[in-house]
Amino acid sequence: MSLEAPAALVAAIKRRDTEAVKLLLDHDPALATSRSSAGETPAIVAIYCRAGEILDLLRAGGVALDVFEASAAGDEGRVRELLDADPSLIRAHASDGWTPLHLAAHFRHERVVELLLERGADVNLRSLNSHANTPLHAALAGGAGARLVQRLIGAGVAVDARQGGGYTGLHEAAGIGSEENVRLLLDAGADAEAKTDEGKTPAVLARENGRAAIALLLAQRAR
Repeated sequence: MSLEAPAALVAAIKRRDTEAVKLLLDHDPALATSRSSAGETPAIVAIYCRAGEILDLLRAGGVALDVFEASAAGDEGRVRELLDADPSLIRAHASDGWTPLHLAAHFRHERVVELLLERGADVNLRSLNSHANTPLHAALAGGAGARLVQRLIGAGVAVDARQGGGYTGLHEAAGIGSEENVRLLLDAGADAEAKTDEGKTPAVLARENGRAAIALLLAQRAR
């Protein structure tokens, strides 16, 4: 396997070029389980890029998902199998810093989130990367619906926890424009006047992103 081969495969996956991926794997099947210089596997790249056809191709070729890949892909059965074999995986971090719960929450896989919480996942465990965030931040950044956000709140997530840059979950929800999640967080006690490292409140982010109704709601609910 050449040093360039994993990079070529990753590039093809990021382009969602299924035919190029097939050609590369036909030439060197071992590429399917290779890692890029950044530690990425072809499977996790396919999941991150939402290249479902390529992920199916990799799995059909015999790739077995690890706990991070399975959590991100929403494969509840595989996650269960891996946790049964090694319960310590519930607290593990991937090479890019995410936990299984971060990944399942970000990709909105509610059944996997439920399984992970049942197995004792720490809802306040931080990612080990520049984001240094909680699964709540990950869920909101991924566009999670109210049911998933409510589940994390119910599991005891710190609603005012700050990630890199000083952003709380309320900043995320306000900036994205999810009024339902904004209301949920406020009802859970989130600080409507929390400021980022740049001094921005959730209302400021809402206004900057054209979310006037949310900005008004936040102003009304400010402490």
